[in-house]
Amino acid sequence: MNGSVPVSGQSHDYFPWKLEASLIGLLALALMDNQILAPLLPEIASHFGVGAARVGLTVSGYALAAAVAALLIGPLSDRSARRPFLVAAGMVFGFASLSVFFTGSFFFFATARYFAGASAGVISALVVASIADRVPYERRGRAMSWVASAYVVAPMLGVPAVSWLAGESEWRAIYLLFGGAAAVLSLSLTVWFTEASTADTGERSHWVLETSHNYYGFLKNKGTAAGALSAFFVSGGITGFTIYLFAYLSTEFGFSLTARGIVFLVSGGAAFLGALGAGPLSDRIGKRLVAIWGNVALAGLVLIVPSLGSGGIIYVVLGLVGLAAASRMAPLQSLVTELVSREARSAYVALRNTFSQLGIAVCAAVGGPLLSSWGFGAVCMLTAAFSLTAALLLLLVEEPKV
Repeated sequence: MNGSVPVSGQSHDYFPWKLEASLIGLLALALMDNQILAPLLPEIASHFGVGAARVGLTVSGYALAAAVAALLIGPLSDRSARRPFLVAAGMVFGFASLSVFFTGSFFFFATARYFAGASAGVISALVVASIADRVPYERRGRAMSWVASAYVVAPMLGVPAVSWLAGESEWRAIYLLFGGAAAVLSLSLTVWFTEASTADTGERSHWVLETSHNYYGFLKNKGTAAGALSAFFVSGGITGFTIYLFAYLSTEFGFSLTARGIVFLVSGGAAFLGALGAGPLSDRIGKRLVAIWGNVALAGLVLIVPSLGSGGIIYVVLGLVGLAAASRMAPLQSLVTELVSREARSAYVALRNTFSQLGIAVCAAVGGPLLSSWGFGAVCMLTAAFSLTAALLLLLVEEPKV
């Protein structure tokens, strides 16, 4: 966004760049926190004298805490205000990170991680809702492109940076940095965050779900149910593909760690471009259209990956896969946040995030047996099926009229 963006229906209110940077920064920190455990897992297990599998279980607890907390806090922020919950979530996140730095017990480490997960879930839902509150639908794709880029940049830069820092210093120092950053960003929100106007912006179209402040209401309505369920297939499909991609490249073609790193950077760089570019494009030609074709393109691209050799073409195709996958993010976030009123927005985003986590869990669990029994082609077919199902669900969602 350039400088500031008027609040929908309130031209005298603005979205300052300082607030934008604080919200996106806090979101990126929460997303990165969920990604860094993988490279740190051996050091954490060794430090506490426990098995790697036991440390890995904290990832499941983290995700569960994130889903439950978002589902509980989302409706509360809809009924009152987002600022106190965002600030509190940031502070809890910071305190949990600092607790990891100081604790010498695995029990307290795991407990701190669960609190971090709960706060991260709240941050993820409320940042998206807060941006949607302020930016009118016709320009929301551009705003959400920065949210989408945070999802891409977090693993692309965070994991290598954390791996390097852990090698240069003691691994717990990373959580000290996270705690300090969360405290600074949370304090900045107390200064720059003001609640967006909740005044009605005019006559609403029939597709807006005015009265649903509960999850049953979202699932009872065709449009909001399809928008929520699409998250299961969008996140699940690409997760199944990416989790087992590097194992396939290593076993099938003997890709070295360096070669796999290049694949990661190529696909991640393309995904970053897709995340930034798809938002403004969707403002021009329609959010639903871009999201649907992003899913269709992804389905077609992943199906040809197993037929590729180990030459340069595979880097090109995997870059296009990253581009297609990321191109869905900003249009989808823009579209779904307009399916409900402001008074139900955080709750709805929290519900979508929960379906997203469920999709990730299912595909991660199913992908392994598919890879072992039928090869990577079967995993690609699962991803394609999930992506096409997401596209079909989005056909049930009516594009808002502006």
